[in-house]
Amino acid sequence: MMAQDTGSAILGPARGDIFFGSGDEAGRIAGRMQAAGGFVVLAPRSAP
Repeated sequence: MMAQDTGSAILGPARGDIFFGSGDEAGRIAGRMQAAGGFVVLAPRSAP
């Protein structure tokens, strides 16, 4: 995954949003999603 939009509702550290699509069916699927997750941040090393 790659962060492309932080959105106005995503506040605080270590929070994200998984886009399920648009429309009624996507809303139903997203509404059932209740799982813990983890984040791994990949960042370039600083220049020597």
